[in-house]
Amino acid sequence: MYVIVSYDISSDRRRLEIMNKLKAMGYIRVQRSLYIARGGSALAKDTARALTRLMDREDSVIILIIDGQTLNNAIKLGTANLAIPNGPMVI
Repeated sequence: MYVIVSYDISSDRRRLEIMNKLKAMGYIRVQRSLYIARGGSALAKDTARALTRLMDREDSVIILIIDGQTLNNAIKLGTANLAIPNGPMVI
């Protein structure tokens, strides 16, 4: 299972805080506002709680839980890369 987070945040400060929080939680940046991590509903709920504390009213965040087959079947164009390293990551 994988958790995907996408956001639309206008404030540079809040966007940086959310980026840092996602990286600290083990997410990998796929595109500017798209992150992915191995995990399931527990990670998704923890992420939602953590990001809710950092968000403002006009911010928008979407958290998706998908299985590996769905990720493998994704249509990727250009330089898009959804590969997640298997081993532990050092950040």
